[in-house]
Amino acid sequence: MPTIFGSEVFPSSVLSEIGKATGARYEDSLRDDDLPGAPGEAVHSWLGLMRYDYQTMIKGLGGKSPALDKLTVTGANPDEAVYPQ
Repeated sequence: MPTIFGSEVFPSSVLSEIGKATGARYEDSLRDDDLPGAPGEAVHSWLGLMRYDYQTMIKGLGGKSPALDKLTVTGANPDEAVYPQ
């Protein structure tokens, strides 16, 4: 497996060490509830989050995601709320 997946919310030193020991890349940017982009931007939506996670996983496993790369999230009901980080 070329990539080990974690979460940006729960970084794991164990997964990082496993990646180093096996030569796998440790990807810790998957999102679970933190929307990408800034509040009010089209990508700051559930659809934007799903697209980001799927693109990250597909590319991490050695694939390509041309259909997702072309997917526009404009008008996908962006979230304009500002959440404390």
